[in-house]
Amino acid sequence: MHDPAFPAPSSSVPAILAVDGGGTKTAAVRIGQDASVQAYQTTGGSNPFDQSGWQEVLTDLVTPMSEGVLAFAFGLAGYGENRAFGETIRTHLHSLCPNGVFTLSNDVDMACNGAFAEGAGVLLLSGTGAIAWARNALGQTTRVGGWGSTFGDEGSAYWIGRKALQLLCQAFDGRAPDAVPFARRLCAHMGWADTNPAAMDALLGWHAAQARPRSAVAQCARLVDTLAEEGCPQALALLKAAAVELARCVQTARAHFEPDTVGMAPLPWSYAGSVFNSRLIRTELATLCGTPQPPRLPPLGGGILRAARQAGWRIDSDWISTLAENLQTLPATHPLPARQAEKAGS
Repeated sequence: MHDPAFPAPSSSVPAILAVDGGGTKTAAVRIGQDASVQAYQTTGGSNPFDQSGWQEVLTDLVTPMSEGVLAFAFGLAGYGENRAFGETIRTHLHSLCPNGVFTLSNDVDMACNGAFAEGAGVLLLSGTGAIAWARNALGQTTRVGGWGSTFGDEGSAYWIGRKALQLLCQAFDGRAPDAVPFARRLCAHMGWADTNPAAMDALLGWHAAQARPRSAVAQCARLVDTLAEEGCPQALALLKAAAVELARCVQTARAHFEPDTVGMAPLPWSYAGSVFNSRLIRTELATLCGTPQPPRLPPLGGGILRAARQAGWRIDSDWISTLAENLQTLPATHPLPARQAEKAGS
């Protein structure tokens, strides 16, 4: 979808292009040498590992914006998790870049690069899934978590939602009698019956009817947060447990680089993702990990910096500040982590 707020790009104006490819949405932004936004478009998801049409999605998005682009930067979900498939991805992207100059990274790596403006830090991302990505002062990186819903993603929205529904089942079959009030309140929010066997029929029928059950379960995390804000002890315990798991990711990532940072302050950390809409989780994490640092740039900004370096542009603090201001003009349909962080700090 082309955003009419930005004019059609001109090939006579030097430009770079950054693409942030996620599981549900892909965004591309074309940036001028003065850090201005020349064009911005969004489309559907392009995760190569769970989207069969990822090549067409990227082609249709990038091709209309690519004329005259000096360098491209792509951040794609799942990249780096399968080396053999990685070559297939690189081959396709090479066909989209007229001059062949591009960088490719995991989308979380790109987001970390933007959050700290190429500096050192730990980005904790928790939405449907959860992962921490860290970079030290030497540019070395490490990741913690992000192993998917079957093996990991502890502290994610899916993890919180699954734990809540699991507790609902245990409450109604007698294994967790203290959680019956929590289970009934959850059922009320979902519009389900709140006694067995009707409650179980409603839960199982709801899950079977979901086109994307993982996302649907993740949406339940919002209900848990609502109940926690109302003082429900089981909901509060679930959010606290999620914060502990997320804090372990930050702490483990920091520990990975500790031998190289003896006597120095811990790496700063920042965050992105829907789970951090929860005031309670933000507060708990600040206690466990220290006050987070607001991201300097959104995920697309991390790709912009890489493409600008590839193009040979001079990048300094003033240019980054101008870029940050200009990226705030992007539509609200593509919320920036910086906005979330500023809201969280208020």
